[in-house]
Amino acid sequence: MSAAKSIARLTMCSTAGFDALNPPYNLATPMPKRTVASPRVHRSELPFAQATMAGGFIFVCCVGCDREGRYPAGDVRAQTQACLDNIRALIEEAGGSLADVVKCTVYITDRAYWQPMNEVYFAYFGDDQPHRVSCIVSGLGDPECLVEVDATAYLGKDE
Repeated sequence: MSAAKSIARLTMCSTAGFDALNPPYNLATPMPKRTVASPRVHRSELPFAQATMAGGFIFVCCVGCDREGRYPAGDVRAQTQACLDNIRALIEEAGGSLADVVKCTVYITDRAYWQPMNEVYFAYFGDDQPHRVSCIVSGLGDPECLVEVDATAYLGKDE
């Protein structure tokens, strides 16, 4: 970019009330974050956070296992329900609810699971559906795992 274009861009930013040379935040300071955990959700042997809060958002990714790490074998409905129950438990632990979810990414291992997973998924969110991305994948972390849901919820200002 030429110097003239850079100056023009800075001028546009400053006339819009934004000073690009002196932003209202410190770029050298990392965004504060904290982990969230719930005794209602299985804790992996791997060092994954069950959920992470940052910038007023909570980021949660769950599979469809119970607290002991067992999957309902071959039952995508039960696994989807467990995924969403686990997500709900973690969001509630942070002070929110499923109504705060703004985006989900759903991973399923077979196209045949699409319709039964959707029936359970849509029932959890009712008329207030979050944005959603869905992927059919060749496998997930555990061979018994048929569905995984990654959710982002906005809970407001991080305290």
